[in-house]
Amino acid sequence: MPVRIHVAPDRARCHTPAVYDDLPAELFDFHHSLLVDEVRTTGFLRALLQQIRPGDVVVDLGTGTGILSMFAVIAGASRVYAIEHGPMAEVAREIARRNGVENRVTIITDWSTEATLPELADVLVTETIGNIGFEEGILTWVLDATKRLLKPDGTIVPERISLVAAAVESRHDYAKIARLRRPVHELDFSALTNLATHSILWTDLSPVSVVTEPATVTSVDLAAIEHQDVAGSITVNARRDALVHGIGCWFVAEIAPGISMSNQPPTATPSWSHGFLPLLEPQQVEAGDPLTIEIQSGAGCSRWGWSLGLGEAAALTWTTSMTPLTPPPRGPSVAVW
Repeated sequence: MPVRIHVAPDRARCHTPAVYDDLPAELFDFHHSLLVDEVRTTGFLRALLQQIRPGDVVVDLGTGTGILSMFAVIAGASRVYAIEHGPMAEVAREIARRNGVENRVTIITDWSTEATLPELADVLVTETIGNIGFEEGILTWVLDATKRLLKPDGTIVPERISLVAAAVESRHDYAKIARLRRPVHELDFSALTNLATHSILWTDLSPVSVVTEPATVTSVDLAAIEHQDVAGSITVNARRDALVHGIGCWFVAEIAPGISMSNQPPTATPSWSHGFLPLLEPQQVEAGDPLTIEIQSGAGCSRWGWSLGLGEAAALTWTTSMTPLTPPPRGPSVAVW
């Protein structure tokens, strides 16, 4: 998997400003990782072939290279409105031209929350699914689009997103934090540990790092979104004695009936990593200990809080500021600021 340390560009916008890094090399790296992820591309192609009827009008939020829009044409869509802000919009327009679908795929260079269409769509498709499901702002984009861009009885692809979590023993990831406690050229930078322990790190978790049985913290039907944020808690038992360093998170996406995908460890989806929510201090647990994990988001999934308590809920640790995650990096070891 390529190591990406940029903020993934060109997705629909949250209501608060996001920081985007549009360096061409990083744009290429990010979108290349999406195109070569066969689990992702095959899953969405199967879903669109199943959900689109001949003659349907489709809206694609955050089209990127336009691959899902072209899948929609293959599935029989008469017109596709592909919404993309930033430099990838022109790239998507050229890709559509080279594939002979420019008369059926209309590229709209705008944020999805500000775009308007000449007609309502029959199908909405978006792959703004983050490493932990929601942090690319999918609830914000879909909630807005279903009110303004989609027919009342329209179809949404994907159908449901779930956030799954487990306590994890991840010495490698926590070592990045512990190193900050050691002097650098005899200078003290230990104040950075507070920043690090209040950040989400992106990593690739191994199944052997998982201490508890994974469980669903929250699950959202995208056709029935009520809020732009999520919250939930689970109580699970430790499967073995371990030193717990944090909470590991990933998603399960139900793309269409009978079609799902996940980045659960070990991930088979190279365009997604896992979320590591560090504890302020590692916690020793014994096999059978009940652990309560609580996770919630704020500001349209742009800020996250979490806790892990032995037997009962503990105080939440929140990310350090209200600066949005949207969209987040999908590569490992990048802090949420």
